Amino acid sequence: MRLKSKTALVTGAGGGLGGAIARLYAAQGASVLCTDWDLAKAEVTVADITKAGGIAEAFRADVAEAGDCEAQVAETVKRFGRIDIAVNNAGVSMHKLALDMELEDWERVLRINLTGSFLTAQAAARRMVDQGAGRIIQIGSISGQRGNMGGIAYGASKAAVMHVCRVLAVELSGKGVMVNAIAPGPIETGLSNHGLTRKKGYIDRIPTGDYGTVEAVANAALFLGSDECLWTTGAVLNVDGGYGAAGLAYDPSEVGG
Repeated sequence: MRLKSKTALVTGAGGGLGGAIARLYAAQGASVLCTDWDLAKAEVTVADITKAGGIAEAFRADVAEAGDCEAQVAETVKRFGRIDIAVNNAGVSMHKLALDMELEDWERVLRINLTGSFLTAQAAARRMVDQGAGRIIQIGSISGQRGNMGGIAYGASKAAVMHVCRVLAVELSGKGVMVNAIAPGPIETGLSNHGLTRKKGYIDRIPTGDYGTVEAVANAALFLGSDECLWTTGAVLNVDGGYGAAGLAYDPSEVGG
């Protein structure tokens, strides 16, 4: 087991991606605190984990509230004795054109995706520095790397999340704390709001020719949270089927010799 005797906090653990990460962590030996603003959803994830023989507990936390960001870290330490891994996955999506964006919507997306992620990482890092070891994983997005239409608030928040990762990695270097980010491509999750036309547009531009799965992202989070992550910090790992690496997309039949 790659996370035997480790403790982990996974935010947004009631969703598809957070739930997949929490389940995999528990299957690999970690004790996991599953937090979500909707406690019932976190409890479903916990029930799945305990049924499979893992260790997990649920806790209600809304990362839009500064006090909850600190509380979920403190609760991890209280219940499990320490915090070895913090996965900042909780987030909200919004598809709205820039000229239609209202201040209330803009601030809500940044409050949850960026500020909530930072405050949780900050609280976790303080404890990890005292321990002399820890892993922080920020969930970014390829939307923070590319100018997706309708993604002004979500993309801006995720770009900032990935930059927070880089700065924390530098500031925590030499203190035993590794900070990395994952940038998922189009993934089938509860946050996905991809109509058939938009989904086809993505698939046409993804070199592997398919959508990603939550399990693919969870496996990346497993490496970044494990002791195998020895000399990787400040990195953004794209899990996107090659989407971020691709240039213009062509059908192979259109490419001449």
